[in-house]
Amino acid sequence: MKLFRSLHSKILFGYAVVGLLFVVFVGTSIIQFRVLKDELNRRQGIVSFFDLLRDARRLEKNFLLYKKEADLHEAVEQANKATQLLEALLRKQPELSAEEVGSVATYRDRLLDFQSALSAPGLSAEILKETFVAGSSALRLGERLDDDAQRRVDEAIRHHEINLQRIIWVMLALGLLVGILVTRSVVRPLRELERSLQKIAKGEAGRLEGEDSGDEMASLTRSINDTLHELEARQSTMARSSRLMALGTMLSGVAHELNNPLSNISSSCQILQEEMNELPDEQIRTLLGQIDDQVMRSQRIVSALLNNSGSGSLERRSQNVLLLLDETLTLLRNQIPASIVVKLEVAKDVVVVIDRTRFQQVLINVIKNAAEAIHGEGNIVLRAWREEFPEGRGTTFEIEDDGEGIAGEPALRIFDPFYTTKPTGKGIGLGLFVASEIVTQHGGTIAAESVVSGGTRIWIHVPDEGKTSGESDV
Repeated sequence: MKLFRSLHSKILFGYAVVGLLFVVFVGTSIIQFRVLKDELNRRQGIVSFFDLLRDARRLEKNFLLYKKEADLHEAVEQANKATQLLEALLRKQPELSAEEVGSVATYRDRLLDFQSALSAPGLSAEILKETFVAGSSALRLGERLDDDAQRRVDEAIRHHEINLQRIIWVMLALGLLVGILVTRSVVRPLRELERSLQKIAKGEAGRLEGEDSGDEMASLTRSINDTLHELEARQSTMARSSRLMALGTMLSGVAHELNNPLSNISSSCQILQEEMNELPDEQIRTLLGQIDDQVMRSQRIVSALLNNSGSGSLERRSQNVLLLLDETLTLLRNQIPASIVVKLEVAKDVVVVIDRTRFQQVLINVIKNAAEAIHGEGNIVLRAWREEFPEGRGTTFEIEDDGEGIAGEPALRIFDPFYTTKPTGKGIGLGLFVASEIVTQHGGTIAAESVVSGGTRIWIHVPDEGKTSGESDV
């Protein structure tokens, strides 16, 4: 039915049914109470009638015992009231026979005859007998009417109680049924909407169905679909913006990555230009070898960019950590001031399974950051050791400096892209971000903390997973 398609009409229907049940309950209860009230009123009239007859018989007996005419006059008056009351009761209980109705009037008439005979010399035995018989008949009628009235009252109370219980149970059953039907009719479309939204969240559907039902759910479905359409449009716009931002980030990262080898090439070239005639041949060959290494390194960076190295496979091999750190410090010798002392606390046999080129970039970025954090004289301590972790054996690095430290918010954001504590123009905030990305590609972890005595400690752990066969580069 179109009338009950909307949730509003279904809820109103439920309220209407409950209200109708309440009206039926109240109306039935009022009718039952009125019936009970009528029976109680009838019972009260019969009790009064029975009391009048008993008083008349009592006064009659008092007169026969004590010969007081006042008792007889009062007995006649009570019998007359009983007769009038019986006539009023006949309208509510017409099933009385004429003989039963006449017995009360007969008793009254016999009392009147009894009263008229008082002036005679003696009371006739026949009058006494007729009065006694009529009084007994009237009294039996009163007793029967009283018992019948009590029975009718008890029956009315019992019927009222039974009907009241039935009405309550029927109302509860109907109310529960209507509640279940209305609830199901309201909850079911909401659950279907929830399931559809879950499918959309999982990517199994793109839109909600049920727009033609013509109710509030259809309106809600249309609103959600419109919202989804708007979100898709905005998502497309954001995707384009994200691609442009990613391109900018990539270009900034490439510039940052190429800056170190270009700086090393520039430094070596300057030394050769200035001291070419004074340097021994061995040192010249060393500088030219470093230039060649840095050129090859730049080529690898560009090649990694062209091949999407961020998601490419790593060429991991076992490397001697001490030789790796010595080579890294050689590349950085022109970028670490002479006032900074670099200490190596690494055993000769410690190895690490890494992609040499990429991981050396991690060490360069972290050590360079440590040097830039020291103003004036200071120390940088490089440590490395083999360590057993739940996921397997690996190598742990520590790079500790006694610079200005990174307490508070910087400690939480130090590996975020473009976040830097350096003055404007001194850095773009990609060094530690790139280091974090490379460590993550190795399946490792990197963290930073402030040293109690002052400075910063960078902690790096690289597991041995993914180790490939092949000879060491060292």
